[in-house]
Amino acid sequence: MRWFKLSLWMLVIVALVAFFLQNSARTTVLSFDIGVAAWKLASPISVPALMGACGFGGALVALSWTMAGRMALGRRLRQLEQEAALRGSAPEADAKGGWAG
Repeated sequence: MRWFKLSLWMLVIVALVAFFLQNSARTTVLSFDIGVAAWKLASPISVPALMGACGFGGALVALSWTMAGRMALGRRLRQLEQEAALRGSAPEADAKGGWAG
């Protein structure tokens, strides 16, 4: 399984390097027009840089979304632990090793 994952990652890396080498000279002019106002970058940006920035931005959004969910779960866990401590009784373990209740 480890060799399969390594091979898959190597294939992805080779594909990304090939994409960068093939498209490093290509550029695009970015503009944003909402009807009332319009913006345009002063100089063209390369396609690999644009895709890298979009990928990084997407990863940042996904990471922040995941971290927000984990923080909410952590708050809920602390709240449940406080409620159990105020009740004064710890939950009993069931036969399978989990918590009954």
